[in-house]
Amino acid sequence: MKRIFAGMTFIVLALSLASAQRLPEVARPENYKLTFTPDIDKAKFEGDETIAIRVLNSTSEITLNAVDIDFHEVSITSGGSTQTAKVTPEKDKEMVVLSVEKPLAAGPATIHITYSGILNDEMRGLYLGKDDQGRKYAASQFEATDARRAFPSFDEPDYKATFDITAVADKNLVAISNQKIVSDTPGPGDKHTVHFATTPKMSSYLAALVVGNFEYIEGEADGIPIRVYSTPGKKEMGRFALESASYILSYYDKYFAIKYPYGKLDLIGLPDFSAGAMENTGCITFREVILLIDEKQGSVGLKKEIASVIAHEMAHQWFGDLVTMKWWDDIWLNEGFATWMEDKPVAKWKPEWNYPLDDVSGTGQTLNVDSLANTRPIHQAAETPAQIQELFDGIAYGKAASVLHMLESYLGEETFRAGVNAYLKQHQYANATADDFWDAQAKTSKKPVDKIMPTWVKQPGVPIVNVKAQCSGNSTTVNLSQQRYYIDRTKFEAPNDQLWQIPICLKGSASGDVAKCELMTKKEESFALPGCSAWVMANAGATGYYRTGYSADAVRALASDAETKLTPAERIALQSDIWASVRVGREPVGDFLAFAQGLQADRNRAVLDDVLGHFNYIGQYLVSSSDRDEYRMWLRQYLAPAMKEMGYEPKPGETDEQRTLRSRIFDTLGYDARDPETL
Repeated sequence: MKRIFAGMTFIVLALSLASAQRLPEVARPENYKLTFTPDIDKAKFEGDETIAIRVLNSTSEITLNAVDIDFHEVSITSGGSTQTAKVTPEKDKEMVVLSVEKPLAAGPATIHITYSGILNDEMRGLYLGKDDQGRKYAASQFEATDARRAFPSFDEPDYKATFDITAVADKNLVAISNQKIVSDTPGPGDKHTVHFATTPKMSSYLAALVVGNFEYIEGEADGIPIRVYSTPGKKEMGRFALESASYILSYYDKYFAIKYPYGKLDLIGLPDFSAGAMENTGCITFREVILLIDEKQGSVGLKKEIASVIAHEMAHQWFGDLVTMKWWDDIWLNEGFATWMEDKPVAKWKPEWNYPLDDVSGTGQTLNVDSLANTRPIHQAAETPAQIQELFDGIAYGKAASVLHMLESYLGEETFRAGVNAYLKQHQYANATADDFWDAQAKTSKKPVDKIMPTWVKQPGVPIVNVKAQCSGNSTTVNLSQQRYYIDRTKFEAPNDQLWQIPICLKGSASGDVAKCELMTKKEESFALPGCSAWVMANAGATGYYRTGYSADAVRALASDAETKLTPAERIALQSDIWASVRVGREPVGDFLAFAQGLQADRNRAVLDDVLGHFNYIGQYLVSSSDRDEYRMWLRQYLAPAMKEMGYEPKPGETDEQRTLRSRIFDTLGYDARDPETL
């Protein structure tokens, strides 16, 4: 599921565990036969369900999850005998207990339930939505714990089963689900009955159903039919999404050792949708504003967002759907992996959009959040639905993605990929834990991944690596020390005994583009680099998830060489780290401005975007009324060469990046520098 975070300015909540709300392990589902008859005008639906289960031990009770379900008839068949079941709700646990007089023997059994439910207005479970013309539709959103609002179920990710879904809909309405339609017959009455093919084994939260007025455009990739659905009149706005999905599916088919496993792929734009998008197997639902675009009027930024969100949800078809976490405490691995993966195919497809540099900027934003005192570990226990919902935050998405990126860099891209595919192959159509993933990577790489990763996953916060370099003869000794970085100065200066195992890459002014990579496992360690370097950067390649701290002399030396000896990614990471030291008072703001001065001739959109963001902060919060005019004058002088070079009007043949950069510089000159000509 893709969440849209506004500027990463969320607060991470501490979780306190309430009473457990887990199903008792007495039976496991094998197949659901579900028939939904939605009455959209009356905002309700009728359900008919048969669950094939395997009873693990003799029992008189089966417990299911259910919310806002009105049970009509319930029976359980076992050993050729059918018994009517008594239904006892446990509303505080979102469960019902089905009890029978004669104990059920261990082995196969079936539960048959007829029931009714509501098409709610909360955009969860099976809900009622409305398009801009007032046409109503029914749609599902089950992650994390809302399948139980649509059908009584074993609504936990470890209870995988196959699904046979049928929709009985008004004859003028389209029905879409996880699998292809196997039959569509008239009746009963003025309705039609749509049967969908049996799904592979999957968790309940990945089932899907959409019923309403929808139309589509279609294409294919690697023999898989792809459709993009929209409400009437908008289907041509799905062309870019269709093109994106076709490229991405082919890319993933090559990346993963397992071909796309679900037979067809539908992407559905919904006007009313709570998340950004949802990775239901073969039937991905989206908030329509991040699926559909008018290509003549839509911005480059929106295209990038649409492509990334599609790539995120399609990555889940393997990592999350095919292999699913055993419990929600490992949802970070699903979401972090999809966030890490989402830019790979799009960067290959559209290299001119500079996705890898945006990833480095995104890591900087996540580091800011992770520097708060009330951050949380990546792995966080959760039991109740409310606690589970809180896990879908920027730590699960952003931090986990950045840590995976660091791990990939440490192991090597192809070695990491081999570990991913070994994990998927071993656990396909089943469930796994994060430890299973680390074990697969450790076995593939022969490196201590299972020792490194707990230091990043099971403790909160982020380290800063302090760098001191000293030249002696024809080599440079680099002394490193690590401590937890807090944005709160008092906490940052207080003693802290946290320790990380940090894959770190060192690059000196004398070493050219060659970096020396080491694993830092102690509070303080020393390493040697060849040559006599005026400066040493401790995050060469900008793939690390940590801060780096430098002396004032090193910052100024780095500033003079930044454009010639640092890559754009390294320039982004370094200025973010210098700014972090300014925030806690370790360096004056003048050091940041000195480094920024070294980037004045830089015309890389991603590099300048981050620098200009910090200029805005300085102007708003650090400049006093007495020196504001002087700061604005400096800012005008800083940006004037770039604005003159680019001009106020677009030029033929300009790239998307150049157009975006002009907009950003224009904005800063107007709002922050109050430049008269720009105004």
